[in-house]
Amino acid sequence: MIRLSEIQLQISDSISLFIPPLNLHKGTIYLLLGDSGCGKTSFLKALAGFIPNEKIQGVIPLIRSSLLLQNPMHQMITTTVESELKFPLIQHGFPHDVVEQKSRDIAEYFHLESLLETKLYDLSFGELQSVMLAATLLIPADLLLLDEPTSHLDYPTIQKMYSWIRKYKQNSSCLIASQFPDEYCFADRILHFHGHRLDHNMPAKDYPLFSREHEFASGLATEEIIAYLTSFKS
Repeated sequence: MIRLSEIQLQISDSISLFIPPLNLHKGTIYLLLGDSGCGKTSFLKALAGFIPNEKIQGVIPLIRSSLLLQNPMHQMITTTVESELKFPLIQHGFPHDVVEQKSRDIAEYFHLESLLETKLYDLSFGELQSVMLAATLLIPADLLLLDEPTSHLDYPTIQKMYSWIRKYKQNSSCLIASQFPDEYCFADRILHFHGHRLDHNMPAKDYPLFSREHEFASGLATEEIIAYLTSFKS
């Protein structure tokens, strides 16, 4: 378990983000929800060590983390899909045969096999997001941080992402920022941000009632995602 004390992040000269004490459990998926600009991205970057210490009041422990940025174009390192998937494995010292197997497996899982030799700059935004998501998922980490990873993914790929995390990241805590509240269906807990403050930490099953009571808009058509989940389970 990762224990966070009370934290205050200086986002700008006049705005600070307040995070109350928080425990992050292994094998738990936390969905970060709230209006755009409320501090979700800043919180993820702080956990990944991207916020200077002088802008942080409180202590964030050193955590082995992997972060997917909101814009995948800012995270490209190599030139092709295949080399991008292999890069994090090579950087972490995996043997050649393991690099080949793991990169091939995740490419097959996310239906990227036909794109392996494609240049990253020739991909659509949705394809690039899938590639960078897959590469981030391959990084060994105790804390998986994904900033709006589903913004350009279709329902089947969203479901596959969550299923992969459930299966292969049982020893990690996973924080996913999203603009789509209906993704609560896939999460264990909801971290809700409002007014530059983490104001609610609740079981995901409680979110529908919470959202109705607070009249929060849903990011996806509820009927559509429920219909999709029902058909998938059947």
